[in-house]
Amino acid sequence: MMRFSFQDAVKISGGRAVVLPIGDAPICGFTWDSRTVTKDCAFIAMPGERVDGNDFAIRAVQAGARLVLGTRQPDAKVRAILAELGAGHIVIQDGPSCLRAFAAVQRMELHDTIVVGITGSCGKTTSKDMVAAVLATQLRTVATQGNRNNELGVPATVLDASEDTQALVVEMGMRGLGQIRDMCSFVKPRIGLITNVGVSHMELLGSRENIARAKGELIEALPLSGSCAILPAQDEYSSFILDCYDPNRERDLLLYGFSDDSDVRGTGLTLDQLGCASFTLELPDGTSAPVHLNIPGQHNASNALGAAAVGYRLGVSIENIVKGLESVQAPSMRMQVQRRSDGLTIINDAYNANPDSMRAALRSLVSMDCSGKRIAVLGDMGELGDDALQFHRQVGEYIASLPVDALYCLGELAACIAAGARDAGMDAALIHECADKPAILEALRESLQPDDIVLVKASRSMGMEEIVKGLMD
Repeated sequence: MMRFSFQDAVKISGGRAVVLPIGDAPICGFTWDSRTVTKDCAFIAMPGERVDGNDFAIRAVQAGARLVLGTRQPDAKVRAILAELGAGHIVIQDGPSCLRAFAAVQRMELHDTIVVGITGSCGKTTSKDMVAAVLATQLRTVATQGNRNNELGVPATVLDASEDTQALVVEMGMRGLGQIRDMCSFVKPRIGLITNVGVSHMELLGSRENIARAKGELIEALPLSGSCAILPAQDEYSSFILDCYDPNRERDLLLYGFSDDSDVRGTGLTLDQLGCASFTLELPDGTSAPVHLNIPGQHNASNALGAAAVGYRLGVSIENIVKGLESVQAPSMRMQVQRRSDGLTIINDAYNANPDSMRAALRSLVSMDCSGKRIAVLGDMGELGDDALQFHRQVGEYIASLPVDALYCLGELAACIAAGARDAGMDAALIHECADKPAILEALRESLQPDDIVLVKASRSMGMEEIVKGLMD
């Protein structure tokens, strides 16, 4: 974790000092949330969607912050209280740029740290957790906390590392062309892992080709010498990305997947009664080993192979690769299997959704052993642009091809899922369009049996975890 003086902070931030701290104790750590202040940290106060962090400067200092980096001039009262408490205050132009400036300085100090960048349309957070678990078996590893993969979370991850960090795993999200390129300018990854190219963010980027270009900026950022691009062999856009950003194939390349042309390959894939995958991991050096994941979903077997490729490239033994992969548990609201006391199984996948992850979750639902009904409770998928209605209809058509015993839909867009399923031949009596969450819960409570399995999934804005909570209660 970076330590710096007040004078360093003024220089790096490009700001103007308005309150000088008492003493010369170093400042250590950053936060932009006054609820997560640690002793002697810097609190970056900036306007948010609902509240203005500048209003919490005093609270942050009272909680232990030694420095406030604020985006507005503090009034006389705030200056007096900060001076009395011995904390400093610097006025900066904007918070994200300030945090990035500190991260860029920190990255220059990480001379011997291997940085792994991870992006993709879905599976980023799970893949990041798997990569971190694999590398941590042999290397001192720091990784993105949770899913902090945006303009604040990425520099914060870099700032979490220290000079003795051997591997830094950075998850990178994006909301447009150029954003990953911008992140990579200070993250400077040497390993780049792409999970897939789907249709999430279609509303922002307009086409899958543009989504692939945006994700491929991670590969573009890799140095030509000593780096490695790690891509899914079975993704139709992997070649497109390489043609865009590495046409001469100058960087090292590892392909992963279950196809014969994969360098890091899985064979013999099976799923247990909870939908967790088992397979044989085969590495390019000829070694192989069985793997049993403790996280549901066939798609997570692919994520595991990507993580194994990172471990292989960085010299982790196959035994430790397997150990790391098998230690990973499902993050909250991401294919999280929950059991009610009467035996009902709920797959809580309410964190987010796009057409690819919807299909993957549905495949997991129907792959699990079940003596009762398989029930899908689905809501709207966001950020799909002009083709949103068609994407929802296609999910419904896909459901009609699966042994799903009941479908509950919530939301204006999810109504197209119901329509697609009906038009594709699913019995209309099994399809329920509900007005709100209480209506869904009431309908489910009337029909559920202890041996049923319920999948709950939608984009984050739908708040479908409330349905999971209602069912568990």
